[in-house]
Amino acid sequence: MLKIKRFLEYRKCFSCGQEFLSYDVEKINNKDYICQICKSGHGYSTKNHNYKGKQSKTSFSFEFETSSRSNSLFELTKYNFIGCFDCSIQGLEWKSPIFYSRKSFHTVCRKIDKFAKFVGNSCGTHLHVSTSYKTKMDKYKRELFQPILDEMKSNKEKTIKFWGRYFGGYCQEKISDFNRYNSFNTISSVDTLEFRLLKFINAEQYIRACDFCIDTTRYINSFIGNEDFNKEKAKEIGCNIAKKYREVIKDV
Repeated sequence: MLKIKRFLEYRKCFSCGQEFLSYDVEKINNKDYICQICKSGHGYSTKNHNYKGKQSKTSFSFEFETSSRSNSLFELTKYNFIGCFDCSIQGLEWKSPIFYSRKSFHTVCRKIDKFAKFVGNSCGTHLHVSTSYKTKMDKYKRELFQPILDEMKSNKEKTIKFWGRYFGGYCQEKISDFNRYNSFNTISSVDTLEFRLLKFINAEQYIRACDFCIDTTRYINSFIGNEDFNKEKAKEIGCNIAKKYREVIKDV
């Protein structure tokens, strides 16, 4: 009898859990397969509504941009990432779940460290941290973020080491109105402060920078909602953020 290789063999897609004929799935690592449906990219505006950690006041998520279409990247769906099309990069933009816990966030960052090699020159790894005061942040964005931007511009080498890259067209060093490409973006499409300069070089670098960004957003949130918050208080907070940044990057 004529034997046809893999004829009527079934494989389970690790992402959706369904079984498919072996020629309808692709191998992504030594043991896992993915089906064509799960492999297809989602639209750019697709939101990830998966959550990690016990609910708290502050949540955060990130966009893991890649410059490759390697099948191995689909292992990210194991950690509830969603791959989305983005015309500015060669690969997919992998949107993380929403984290409430730093522990779960740090764990995922270390698990995906092996994929850092796919974060190419055109890629960033933007972090979104929740805020209820986005409109107010936008009003006082110069007072809040110009001091830290001045620090970042004054030491290019440390800026690159800490954030993962230097300023560019998609993460600008100047603060403009109605511009989502500000490095500290106060007009993102969701209720977050977006840190656009971040780039995933390795897990430890990214975790350290993101922890600073999360703490910074929490610090602003704790004051900006007060009725007496004004330009002078925004300036004071901006100077404190820059001072803390100098401390954090001292040993970078």
